Amino acid sequence: MTITLYGYATSPFVRKVACYLHYKKLSFEFVGVSPVEPEKTIGFTKGSQVPVLKIGDEWRLDSSSIGLWLDEVYPERRLVSDNAEDREIALAIDQWISEQFIPGIVFRPALDGEMNEGFKKRAWRLASIVSSGAELSETVQKSWPDLLRQAPFIHHIVNQLDLSEPLEAMQMRLFMELTQYLDTGPYLGKLDKPSLADFAIYAQMMFFYQVGLVKDLPVLAHPTVGPWLKRVSEHLPQNPWCVDETFITNSWPFG
Repeated sequence: MTITLYGYATSPFVRKVACYLHYKKLSFEFVGVSPVEPEKTIGFTKGSQVPVLKIGDEWRLDSSSIGLWLDEVYPERRLVSDNAEDREIALAIDQWISEQFIPGIVFRPALDGEMNEGFKKRAWRLASIVSSGAELSETVQKSWPDLLRQAPFIHHIVNQLDLSEPLEAMQMRLFMELTQYLDTGPYLGKLDKPSLADFAIYAQMMFFYQVGLVKDLPVLAHPTVGPWLKRVSEHLPQNPWCVDETFITNSWPFG
């Protein structure tokens, strides 16, 4: 059956699903969606939410639900274990990632970060990545820093956080919680195999580095997170991000 992933490569949830598909060694087509005119590509869903995964004539929304669906249709190289205890661990960590880590690490800086030149350059680069999959007008691309600040979806997901906690303190806490979930590894939850949770975190850290949104990746030197990133990378291609190689600006950090 034909597999099609609809979304924009800058979405953390789209990147997560792309990693699922690569891990399961499934061939798929990526169709870029314009956040400005989503109906042009995903009108069949009667909404604007991404990612959308379509297998044959069926489709699903929500990255975590998509992961469970993929395990039903393609049970090899499972994203969630058949073992009840391991399954509960993986799904609990994945929920934390969706409700805390991604909102706090990825989305909150778009609202609370300083609107300086660095912020604008990162936003414009994100706009060019989106536009490479679904062409955006020059006006929209130039306005991307302001559009990020105004995006209803970002406001909705960030407002579910405790915003009384300063941004830097929140990000430090979330990183410490990540190390606690990883513990001695080899994968999150001390599981023996990667789960959908591992790909959710990997997709955030590595994408930002590989496409040049950050110059360095200090976590590579962390005694547990660095080796874990390398282990996860061994299950994926070097560019699983649904972007052209021209956007990959930082060298591959693993030998």
